[in-house]
Amino acid sequence: MNAWPDATRPGEPADSARAWHWLARLDDGGQAPIPMGWNAPARQWFAWDGSALAPVEAAHRFRYLGPALTPAEIAAGSALAELAETASAIPADMISRRDAIRNHLLIFVGSVVATLFVAEKIVQRRSH
Repeated sequence: MNAWPDATRPGEPADSARAWHWLARLDDGGQAPIPMGWNAPARQWFAWDGSALAPVEAAHRFRYLGPALTPAEIAAGSALAELAETASAIPADMISRRDAIRNHLLIFVGSVVATLFVAEKIVQRRSH
């Protein structure tokens, strides 16, 4: 399967505004992905050697892998991946949900008891 992003436009990239994309040759089983340029106004692919390729021919010879990312996009992606990795890691000293609920309930009960104690003292002073 050559897996182009849009079945109605075989041989065309997902984002035609982006200049560079990764393609894999079908004849070698996709063993060596290559970057190919996309010329949107001319609707054709071009290789490093300057040769051009029509979308129909590209659909028969290549499999679309995805856009070629810029260094800034790669850095942003790796920063997001690191953030997600650290967010998913639970610290060793973190308490379980059950213990957290119990602690919150104890704090709530303690607050209610303290409030009632203070309220009783205020009522006793006013009644004397």
